[in-house]
Amino acid sequence: MAQASPVEEWECKDRITDGWKKIIVTASVEAGRKEGKISVAGVTHTAQYHVAGFNRRWDFGLQNDRFQYSFIIKPNGDAEYTDHKELESNHFKCRQKK
Repeated sequence: MAQASPVEEWECKDRITDGWKKIIVTASVEAGRKEGKISVAGVTHTAQYHVAGFNRRWDFGLQNDRFQYSFIIKPNGDAEYTDHKELESNHFKCRQKK
């Protein structure tokens, strides 16, 4: 069975480093725009996707009816990964590939 290609793809790097040689995170949006994928360090997470205001948002790691993780990309390409359980976040710079 063939898998549909994503309708939107993003690649993200460390927000401080110059250039786009080292991509850390990739994010995609599936057809229907309700689901997507976040890939980092060889691990891919299926995520719930939606647009919140101007921001693109992927939520994943559902535990006890709450998502443990979120990845948000702002219109200017600034992005933030948040671990809501550990109250930690990482910041990235992203660009749209597709």
